[in-house]
Amino acid sequence: MHLRSGPGRLELCPACDAHRPAAHAFIQWHRDPGRDPKALPKLFEDWETETMHAHGWTRAPQPDVPPSPPTHLRLVPRGRG
Repeated sequence: MHLRSGPGRLELCPACDAHRPAAHAFIQWHRDPGRDPKALPKLFEDWETETMHAHGWTRAPQPDVPPSPPTHLRLVPRGRG
């Protein structure tokens, strides 16, 4: 496992980052042969956030998605809707 760091890139080093909680959890997950793939998105996001914070970066808040307008009746096939 090797993810690099630099302008816009992040690196996970098992020897260097094991003291950081999110990195440690990600490393342990990666080494576990019975790991649950469903855990990966949360582990990755936690590690990414932790690493960004260490570099002085912050995650921008995600914008709210506006509600979709109602479907125009002409776009609904006859007999449906």
